[in-house]
Amino acid sequence: MVIAVVNQKGGVGKTTLAVHLAVWLHEQGRHVAFIDADGQSSSARWIRMAEPGVTLHTENGADAIIERTHNLRSRFDVVVADGPANLSESTRALLLVADSALLPCGATVPELESTADTLRILRNAHQIRPPGLPRAFIVLSRLRNERFLLTREAADAARTLGVPVCDHVVRLRESIADAPGQRTVVWRMGRRAKTAGTEMMNLLSEMRDYGQW
Repeated sequence: MVIAVVNQKGGVGKTTLAVHLAVWLHEQGRHVAFIDADGQSSSARWIRMAEPGVTLHTENGADAIIERTHNLRSRFDVVVADGPANLSESTRALLLVADSALLPCGATVPELESTADTLRILRNAHQIRPPGLPRAFIVLSRLRNERFLLTREAADAARTLGVPVCDHVVRLRESIADAPGQRTVVWRMGRRAKTAGTEMMNLLSEMRDYGQW
């Protein structure tokens, strides 16, 4: 199983989602490999300290990503890949090999619409992949308002994208922002991060059920 976390737009929470997903799957007893394909090595530095039990690789370039993923697929239960921003060839490569694609993005209409380029690559991948692959869904991320609900306009925009949207979201909490610096995941950060940890685990469980991992 290969799970790619992708979006052409930077700053949407790809690395946060990818690292938490990989560590969570490891804790579930899965044999997990992680590919840092974003070129900045931020997720590599984070996950190396957060969970040494996850096997780490860094790759840049479409061919290298395809070759590495093919090699890891036969050796691990799950391969999680943190995709790059503004590198369409690497994103395209991940969507050509992934079983599931997670698209984190903001929840405003402009932010949802900014995923159009990524979704175009996704649709092209669907044209040449077996039916239904990669199974994709949007994760609303970096929500600032505790009581945030999608406006009617944002909900309509999400539906027009043609990709399911997860019910659970990633809120922009202090513990979420602190996790990379502490090189850990939120549910390991003690009582002050309890709410964020619960929210993240609920999201990961929903994604697992939908993606059939």
